[in-house]
Amino acid sequence: MKKAFILITLAVMTVVFMPFRSFAQQKTVPEQVTKIFSTASSLEAQGVWSRVLDAKGTLLGYVAYSKPASNGIQGFNGETPLMIIFDAKKTIRKVVLLDNNETPNFVSRVEDGGLFDAWNGMTIDQALDAKVDAISGATFTSTGVKLSLQACLQNLKKNVPQDDEGSVSCGTWCIAGGAALLLAVICIVVVVARKRRRK
Repeated sequence: MKKAFILITLAVMTVVFMPFRSFAQQKTVPEQVTKIFSTASSLEAQGVWSRVLDAKGTLLGYVAYSKPASNGIQGFNGETPLMIIFDAKKTIRKVVLLDNNETPNFVSRVEDGGLFDAWNGMTIDQALDAKVDAISGATFTSTGVKLSLQACLQNLKKNVPQDDEGSVSCGTWCIAGGAALLLAVICIVVVVARKRRRK
């Protein structure tokens, strides 16, 4: 009886603590994201979107990457891959240029010209409709950024995640369910053990 109880307890504890293992496998949060969401602790992929979660599994916002939708779109000296950070309502908070081969001077002009902030506060539809001018002196780079953003947003629009604002991640529900299951198993084992003793 004791061996059975130990085996059942170990099996249930494995189920309970599996979500912690899955949290460890989630993506590390980029620094640019923590500047927007200071309590962000993990990214959870959900198709072309990645959910930004805090330590309790509460949704803070989303992150999306322009590649592969922007593959082949060129700036002055190569592709202009982007990371777009959204809040929980899928409104753009920040556009970030990722590793690239653009001339640093041109990238600085684009940054100083405010291009990366031009879409802040916009929904996907608003950003797609926005008439944002290229930056003088860095036309190719800024045009590459604009086209990469449009390609990414068009792809995201086709794959909008379910409205899970303020939801709790699966890991939290698994932990709660596992704990309830553990208690149920312990209760059953105790009841069975008492019945056997009476006999």
